[in-house]
Amino acid sequence: MAHQVGTCRFGSDPKNSVLDINCKTHDLDNLYIVDGSFFPSSAAVNPSLTIMANALRVGKHLIVRTA
Repeated sequence: MAHQVGTCRFGSDPKNSVLDINCKTHDLDNLYIVDGSFFPSSAAVNPSLTIMANALRVGKHLIVRTA
């Protein structure tokens, strides 16, 4: 089974990444992407739990941001 990742990588440099470290796009202020595309590359294991953990982390960031 293939796990597609790496299409919207995250990082601090907009030249090398689409998302910042909180998975918000560098170009749009209110667009967050929390699927597997934030991974820079594919690991040897199923990424589902990491994707869920990251979604919870980003959700907590959004709660703080909107408070």
